[in-house]
Amino acid sequence: MNDLFGKNSRAASSGAVYSAAVCLYIVLSLIVSLIISGAGLAGDAAAYLGYICSPVAIALALFFAVAVLKIPVRDFVPKKCRPKYIVIAFLAIFGLLFAVSPLNTLFVNFLTELGYVPVRSSLPSLEGAGMAGAIIVVAVLPAVCEELLFRGAILRGAEEGAGTAAAVLLSAVLFMLYHGSVEQTIYQFICGCVFALMAVRSASVLPSMLAHFVNNAVIIVLEGAHLLDDSGALMLPQWLNIMLTVLAALSFAAALVLLFVDKKPRIRGSSAQVKAFLLWAAVGIFVMALLWVLGLFSL
Repeated sequence: MNDLFGKNSRAASSGAVYSAAVCLYIVLSLIVSLIISGAGLAGDAAAYLGYICSPVAIALALFFAVAVLKIPVRDFVPKKCRPKYIVIAFLAIFGLLFAVSPLNTLFVNFLTELGYVPVRSSLPSLEGAGMAGAIIVVAVLPAVCEELLFRGAILRGAEEGAGTAAAVLLSAVLFMLYHGSVEQTIYQFICGCVFALMAVRSASVLPSMLAHFVNNAVIIVLEGAHLLDDSGALMLPQWLNIMLTVLAALSFAAALVLLFVDKKPRIRGSSAQVKAFLLWAAVGIFVMALLWVLGLFSL
């Protein structure tokens, strides 16, 4: 495959992995939709089938990355890291959840004023054993699979070719688009940047994987405890909300300071590698951007 990608093979192959993951995700989603429709499935059965499409697509894309694109497994296999990065992961996700996520409420309110109709994701039942099932398909599988893809195969290759700064931003944009969620656009982009920076500084996907899991699991638990309103905002007394937001903002600031003062040298890339990455990721970017636009108009 190096002959196909030429001298920009590292960045280009990373972009190709994204396009492969998106195409596989779309195909699997269509197949699952036909199964759900044909079998007349509804409720939890349909929700679980819907949620496993992405992890399965990513697993297949990673197999494609190793077997066909020859991307080294070491690029995305979790490695041990210094304990300080685990601490940073907890500081960051606490800040993201309770200080940064409210930005989405403001964003959605702005879009609503322009005529947008908010759409919330349907979770499986969170009653009894359903909570454990939801944790697995909504928190564990996405945290593992998406981190291996975005902060592993995609980020590593993009960084080697396009440079650290470009790789962090590019992987964050692709991460945001992959979810196709209008409501979570700002939050997922910021999460993508922070998770990528953690992966770069720690040289491991473990901190971002942990943060990703905690993020999704906390949302599920809050939803199950009926502490989130229809917009996804936390329903707490005003004084408690203010105190939580202030503490979370301080936690987020501390995480960013610790990440930015890290002494790991930054890799400098080239514009040619950035173009190669975008060229091979173009199919995936176009498809997910189109779905985002359709979602914006509630289509």
